[in-house]
Amino acid sequence: MRKNTVILILILLTNFAFAQQVKVENTKYKFISGEKHALKVNIFTDDIKDILKAFQKELEKEVGTVTEQKKELILDNVLIKSITEDKIDAYVAVKKMKDNSSELYVSFEINNEIIEPKSKAYKQAEKFMETLSKEISIVVIEKELEKEQKNLKKLQDKVVSLEDKNKKLTQDTKDREEDIKKNQSKLKEVSEELKEVNKKMNSGKGKMDKLVKDKEKLDKDHEKLTDKMSKDEKKIKDNKKDIEANEKDIENLKNDIKKQEKVVSEINDKRKAVK
Repeated sequence: MRKNTVILILILLTNFAFAQQVKVENTKYKFISGEKHALKVNIFTDDIKDILKAFQKELEKEVGTVTEQKKELILDNVLIKSITEDKIDAYVAVKKMKDNSSELYVSFEINNEIIEPKSKAYKQAEKFMETLSKEISIVVIEKELEKEQKNLKKLQDKVVSLEDKNKKLTQDTKDREEDIKKNQSKLKEVSEELKEVNKKMNSGKGKMDKLVKDKEKLDKDHEKLTDKMSKDEKKIKDNKKDIEANEKDIENLKNDIKKQEKVVSEINDKRKAVK
């Protein structure tokens, strides 16, 4: 009971941590053009190119100009309707973090006035940044989830493949064991017949030419049966070794699957926390 409670608390703390990452803050940032008031938000990717592309998609087409300068964007007279119907100037920069995430900084200006907490459009700008962060983060997390789900499927497919091999090897072993039993009976019959032929040849009874031919045939049958049984016995030993090796591989793969399921589950939790 206590253990389950601890696990639940850890899960809640993890989700809380993820949720806290999508948070807009008012701060200052040193852009190429100088230090300015800016809105900052964390994003679940360190791909600056993707972030800047995603930002540009939010702009109304053919309105204003966008200039890229040393991985920063300078926006002049653009239109972002989710913030305001007025034209906006903005400076956009992305800072990579050590945990494979990024911080997006945007300084918005309307009519030469920087958007700050006291500005009329601040709440809309804040909401725009939060929504943009979530949209980008969700895309990145879903890509990561798809990749890890494929890795999980590969592991599961390997287990299925090895289990199928073991079923075939087990069946092959049973078939060969049955063949050995049948051939043992045949070998016994051949040995008895050989014994009789040798007895007749030694006593001089019967036609010698026929007895010689019979003996040659029985010797060949005896050799074939012995050889077949020897090969089956060797194959059975090999099958058992292969089955044992496959079972060890299956056990290791199942441990890997548990770990991978945990990875997938954590990414799913991360995805849910971004909502």
